[in-house]
Order: sequence, then structure tokens, then C-alpha cells
Amino acid sequence: MGQSPNFSSHKASMSLPVLAKPVVAKPTPPRPNGITFLGGIALLAGIMLLIAVTSLAIPAYPNWAYGPGLIGAWIILCFGYAGFGGFLPTMLGVTMIVMLAILYLAAGIGFFSGRRWAWTLGITLALVGVASSILQTITWAQYDFFATPGLVVTLLILVYLTTPLARNFFFKRRAGQGPITGD
Repeated sequence: MGQSPNFSSHKASMSLPVLAKPVVAKPTPPRPNGITFLGGIALLAGIMLLIAVTSLAIPAYPNWAYGPGLIGAWIILCFGYAGFGGFLPTMLGVTMIVMLAILYLAAGIGFFSGRRWAWTLGITLALVGVASSILQTITWAQYDFFATPGLVVTLLILVYLTTPLARNFFFKRRAGQGPITGD
């Protein structure tokens, strides 16, 4: 009977402190639909450029214009990247298309995850697309109309990525998401 009423049969190490505040993660804003769309378009562009390079690498008799390389040539024309073709050696041009495909795939993944570097990469790829489409229009007079869709799409992407909605998603979504302290 000598026990105090404040003692219990549980050990003190198993009880929770009474004054602790619950840790609540701050919600992140949802990804805008336009960014989701651009992520899908970037992934699709990377895949199409890889298909273009692969189809150009398949040997065809008597030349590439009669085989699967024609598919790759059309893809590159429609993207507007044929503008650089007249200024680059063949192997360097193929290497550039492979690098662009990898960069598009990286941009698509970065768009989905909301990375800041993806915004910069998206702006850079759009500027390269604009420059290449203009160069294709100037240098490939017989195929200048093929560069128009690439030019329009890259200009729209450039405009969208510079809107406050897109910039806020990439640059302000992590503001205040430092270490969770419970304060």
C-alpha cells in the first residue's frame, strides 16, 4: 500500500512526451496540367528522335532514301533539326541528335518531378528548336514548310515555360520545405 497514485506499471521510456508537437509536412502545390503535358511531349520527342537515329543507321539498298532511313529523315525534318545538318558532318549530326534525344528524355523526367534544372533544360531545348527551325527555313528552301510546326511548338513551349504558373511550380514549390522542425 505504500505506492503513490501517480506511479503506473509502465516504464517511463515507453510513454510519449506530452509537450511534443506533431510533425506535419507542408503540402506541395499540385503539378500544373501544362507541365504534365510538356513532360509527356518531351519524353515522346526523345523516343522519336531515338527512333529517327536508329532508322537512319539501318542500312538500305541502294541508299537511305528507299529504306527505313526515310522515317528518320521525316522525323528530323518535322522537328526542324535538319537546319543544322548542312553545317555538321554526318557523324557529328547523328551524335547531336542522340544527345538531343537524351536531353529530351531527361527534361521529361525533370518536368514530372518538378526539378529546377528541368525548367532551364526545357528553355534551352526550346531555344535550340527555334534556332534550328529558323535555320532550316533559311537553308532548306524546298522543305521550309516542314520547319513551321517545330517552330510553332517550340515557341509555344518557350512562352508557356516563362509564364508565372510554370515558373512558380519549378522555383517556388520548395520554398519553405526545408528540414521539418515541427515549429
